[in-house]
Amino acid sequence: MIQFFFRRPKFPVLCDVQGVLVGARTPKEFSKVIYSINLPPGEQLPFIDASAEGWVLVVDHMTVSPVTFKKQWTKREVIAVFNKSKTAREAGLEYPLSSLSSKRFDRILGEIVSLILNAKKAMNPTG
Repeated sequence: MIQFFFRRPKFPVLCDVQGVLVGARTPKEFSKVIYSINLPPGEQLPFIDASAEGWVLVVDHMTVSPVTFKKQWTKREVIAVFNKSKTAREAGLEYPLSSLSSKRFDRILGEIVSLILNAKKAMNPTG
């Protein structure tokens, strides 16, 4: 199981594993997904929670920590991470940049996480 340093992030969350995005709605779901992929040793992977706070996944310790240089994310930044990701390109997805002022950050992140989860299901229907 993934460990959380100091406190837990607000779910849903998004983690960038070298251009491949991992999204999860719960800590259990995140642990299951993250342990199922081959992570680069020695890396600290950017991680974004529903409150727009920046975190880092320290791969060698499998720990999520709020101690990072990028503390706050904007709506545009998280959408850019998604739209430029290998995950979005392979699934042919793009999150629109329109109507951002009327959407809260947690809603945008939740919709992006849903897009990622649905794309992974569509590409791998057996699991």
